[in-house]
Amino acid sequence: MGNWTSVSKLSVVLETGEQQCETVSGDQGAIGVVVTIQPTDDDGNPVTVDSFDKVCLIDYVDETPLFVDKDPSNDKPWYCQKVEDFKTTSKTPQIKWTVSHTSTPKPSTKSIGVQVTTDSNNTFYSSLNGTYHSSVWIKALK
Repeated sequence: MGNWTSVSKLSVVLETGEQQCETVSGDQGAIGVVVTIQPTDDDGNPVTVDSFDKVCLIDYVDETPLFVDKDPSNDKPWYCQKVEDFKTTSKTPQIKWTVSHTSTPKPSTKSIGVQVTTDSNNTFYSSLNGTYHSSVWIKALK
C-alpha cells in the first residue's frame, strides 16, 4: 500500500446530484454537499485512507475555508458541518457535509469548492484557480 500523495478525482455535488439550489435561511435550510475524493500514490494507484481530516469546504472563488459550525460571535453568514467522514458505498470515497447560512446572508449566493491536503502535505483544490473545477452554487432565499 502506497502513501497518499495525490488525487485522481476531486468533485463536489449537492446530495441531490445537482450543482445548484435555493434554500431558506437558517439551519432548517441546510443543504447536503457530497465531496468525492480518489486518493492516489506517486504512481497514480488508488490508496486506502483511514481518515479525511484534512478536507474542507472552501469558497470556490477565493479559496477561503467555510466557517465550520455556527458561532454567534462570528459574522460569516455561511458555515458547514461534517455529517459523515466517508462512505464506501462506491469504490470512490465520499464525505458528506451540510451547508447552512444565517438569516441575513450577505452575499445571498455562494459557490463552494473543496480543499484536500494529503498525508504527504500536498494540497489540491477544486476551485476557480485549482487543478479541479467542480463546485456547487447555493442561493439563500430570505
